[in-house]
Amino acid sequence: METRMCQNCKNSFVIEPDDFGFYEKMNVPIPTFCSNCRKQRRLSWRNDINLYNDKCKLCNKSIVTVFSPESNMKVFCNKCWWGDGWDVRDYAMEYDSKRHFFLQLRELIQKVPVLATVNDNGTGSVNCEYTQDFSFAKNCYMVFIAWKIENVYYSFYLIAGRDMVDCTNIMDECELCYEGLQLEKCFRVKWSQSCIACADSNFLYDCRDCSDCFMCAGLRHKRFCFKNEQYTKEEYEKIVEDYHIDSRLGIEKAKAEFDTFILTIPRKFANNTQCSNCTGDFLMNGKNSHACFNVQRPENDKWVENADSPKDSYDLTVGGELSECYEAITCDHSSRNFFGIFSWKNQDIQYTHHCHTSKYLFGCAGMRNGEYCILNKQYTREEYEALRSKIIEDMTQYPYVDARGIAHPYGEFFPTELSYFGYNETGAQDQFSLSEEQVKNNNWQWRTKFQRTEGKETLQVKDLPQKIKETNESILQEVLCCSQCSRNYKIVPGEFMLYQKMNVPIPDKCFYCRLSARLAKRNPFNLWHRTCMNNGCKNEFETSYALNRPEIVYCEQCYQKEFI
Repeated sequence: METRMCQNCKNSFVIEPDDFGFYEKMNVPIPTFCSNCRKQRRLSWRNDINLYNDKCKLCNKSIVTVFSPESNMKVFCNKCWWGDGWDVRDYAMEYDSKRHFFLQLRELIQKVPVLATVNDNGTGSVNCEYTQDFSFAKNCYMVFIAWKIENVYYSFYLIAGRDMVDCTNIMDECELCYEGLQLEKCFRVKWSQSCIACADSNFLYDCRDCSDCFMCAGLRHKRFCFKNEQYTKEEYEKIVEDYHIDSRLGIEKAKAEFDTFILTIPRKFANNTQCSNCTGDFLMNGKNSHACFNVQRPENDKWVENADSPKDSYDLTVGGELSECYEAITCDHSSRNFFGIFSWKNQDIQYTHHCHTSKYLFGCAGMRNGEYCILNKQYTREEYEALRSKIIEDMTQYPYVDARGIAHPYGEFFPTELSYFGYNETGAQDQFSLSEEQVKNNNWQWRTKFQRTEGKETLQVKDLPQKIKETNESILQEVLCCSQCSRNYKIVPGEFMLYQKMNVPIPDKCFYCRLSARLAKRNPFNLWHRTCMNNGCKNEFETSYALNRPEIVYCEQCYQKEFI
């Protein structure tokens, strides 16, 4: 075990014995940033939900993209990018040992065409144009970070399921869910969080195998319960009817009452299911993984978030079915993908940007089916290995030094200073919020223009029907106005059909405000050392509940005695 000081935040961090083993196995140097600062740096290179209208730089078709016009990126529609109308090797560059490698790679990234949004619409997915970080799906709209889903709208991070609206962190097959957060195998469940295998229920927290329950927390194998009390079927149905949760006013009243009620129910320090030797939160079927969050089937991982089946990997922000990857953003179906940004189905690559089905790349952008390339230039195997070693030596001996005087040698992710995104466009602002002044003092970008429409509404919030039964298809022609931020938004046909099917009213807030409200209910992706709050118990644990939180947090043993 060794304690070091983070270059960025100047706080100390610990390198565990297993960490040394991982870095030696991957043949990378010990990081100079702590895990949180490494995550902040990665997140500063990904914009998940801010969209802009633009035109494809090849076919001139109107597109929606995650790249602001201010970014000066060369954006192609997905059809053109995957087509044969351009050759990525036309952008090849010679390595110049007199310029830092990061600057040359940034120049290459700026020149090479990039996907408007990262999805496989038209190949692996059907009718899913308005999605980002997305694959293997059908009929989805405004869904971000997801795969293996169908008929889903306005949702964020889903692994599998169908027929859902306004859901976040859906870990496994769910169906007909609305405003769900961290659900697994749920059916017809609305306004609920942290539930597994529940059905026909509303306003649940941390329930398992429950059906026909309303405003309950911590229940197991129950039916016809309200606020954790048992009722007959007739009594239960009368209680639910009296809340009028088919109306917007009824829903808001129930939400406020539910939020107060669940604070009275103890909760387990971590929502991990069938895990062995794991720390973090919302892990499923994992083993030997630590400080991981929202991960299904992790194995021997550390500092991994929002992933499906990662193995033997460290410091990942989103990824699926991968192994031996390090410091990467969405490195799906890859092996030994280091410092990659949205590079899928690769092997033995480093410092890549939107490269796919390739191997043995170093510092490439937009490569498909490439091999032994550096800065998009083709080399023989021998030439590649010699030049790659030379570049690593140069990066190690003469690291890139940013405006703050912080060095970024080989083995570090792309510096935030070089990101084409404004800091406030990215996930970094969500998890590590900074003011405009702080961002600019760091010499990072700040985006002042976000694309949004206001003042075009054709229907006022006060005139929006309270119930879906009072709404007809004419609502599809209306322009609505968010009651919170005044952004205009519309209702799309598939979304409207699901509202009818689930008997929920048209929302009076835009997608962005609805998502922010859900994410605010999710624990931060951080761990604190705490002691069980059950009287007389002194068990200690690592939990995502900060010390100043109002919830009653129990250790595993006390929680099992209370609820199982």
